[in-house]
Amino acid sequence: MSTIVKVGRLIDGTGAPPAREMAVRIEGDTIAAVHAAAALGPAGPHDTVYDCPHLVAVPGLIDCHDHVAHLGLDVKRRFNTPPSLAVLQAGRWVTETLLAGVTTLRDAAGVDLGAKMAVEQGVIPGPRLLISLVIITQTGGHGDLMQPSGVSSDFPTLPGVPSGIADGVDDVRRKVREVLRLGADWIKIATNGGSGSPRGGYTTRQFSPEEVRTIVDEAHGKGVRVMAHAHGGESLDMCLAAGVDTIEHGSLADDRQLAEMARRGVWMVPTLSVTQRMLERIRQDPTSVPAYTAARVPGILEHKRRTFRRALELGVPIAMGTDAGALGHGENARELAYMVEAGMTPMQSLVASTAMGARLLGLADQVGTLEPGRRADLLLLDGDPLADIAVVADPDRVRLVMKDGRIYKSLLPAPVSVPA
Repeated sequence: MSTIVKVGRLIDGTGAPPAREMAVRIEGDTIAAVHAAAALGPAGPHDTVYDCPHLVAVPGLIDCHDHVAHLGLDVKRRFNTPPSLAVLQAGRWVTETLLAGVTTLRDAAGVDLGAKMAVEQGVIPGPRLLISLVIITQTGGHGDLMQPSGVSSDFPTLPGVPSGIADGVDDVRRKVREVLRLGADWIKIATNGGSGSPRGGYTTRQFSPEEVRTIVDEAHGKGVRVMAHAHGGESLDMCLAAGVDTIEHGSLADDRQLAEMARRGVWMVPTLSVTQRMLERIRQDPTSVPAYTAARVPGILEHKRRTFRRALELGVPIAMGTDAGALGHGENARELAYMVEAGMTPMQSLVASTAMGARLLGLADQVGTLEPGRRADLLLLDGDPLADIAVVADPDRVRLVMKDGRIYKSLLPAPVSVPA
């Protein structure tokens, strides 16, 4: 028994030109064949056929940096959220993210092992999750949200998320081991401040070189890679010297640093969404965010765009990530439009959000492209994303979402089932 999806155009995620009048045959959770619809032949007994000549097939999207359990910026609301409610809300947001077309997601802090297991065991629908649990940070660093009142604004957290604060070589090694014991697939560290830091700006160095080297050594020794919140300056040099695997944001990286990233194959995950959407929020209501955030965000967006363009020109590997969970969930695909506005072609943005994301995550042999042997993760779009990339972010035009051969969203007519 197979599922056959026939489409007018197919964009396979590799960067190859779109193919017209194509068919994808799916057996179980895997793509069995991709070929011209004319070569399909008759459907077999019990096959299910979706005949969609007006739609475009693309791979499921991959978001390499989100916070899908983030409860938002409203502190009063957070005070009134019991931990059990936080768990249930996170489950809902995980599902909303899948229905928006994201079939694989690397969470950059906030999701615990229980949420990942809930998706894997079918308790809730969601993208396949790779988790970091927490941002490992120095006392007073980007991940330390202690406020002047003496209360940390990072509450409530999911049950399996520990404190990320660690200081000194011995303490950071111990913290890496603790986070790995709790199920982390990646280690996330903060080596700069950022727009959401109560203390320290975009180039304020956090952690010492020795601490960063220790974190990377301990993670790599366990076969786990390291993602670093780093915008630029001395901190970015420190990350590159230590062997960090991915740079999150990289907003102020200079040409020397970008060239070194390209040479070493260090990934950039630019996260344009979080800055763009935060700026939109600030323009609507400056008091809706902390004063330090409102002061920093307007000046960084154009820096991020310029750095993004230079990274693209210099050959830095780039994968899509949003970092926008604090501003709401299920709008991840807006990042593709922001990447196009910043200098990518629509095809480049699609590849960054599919095949490149799969490569970054070490899943290139499983997801990211519509090819035989890959997991059957695909979207059907009502419109050509190469002509208008915004199609991918319009819920009404994402007509079907499939992950592992299972349909989670369909706005299509009923398929044709072929009887025996």
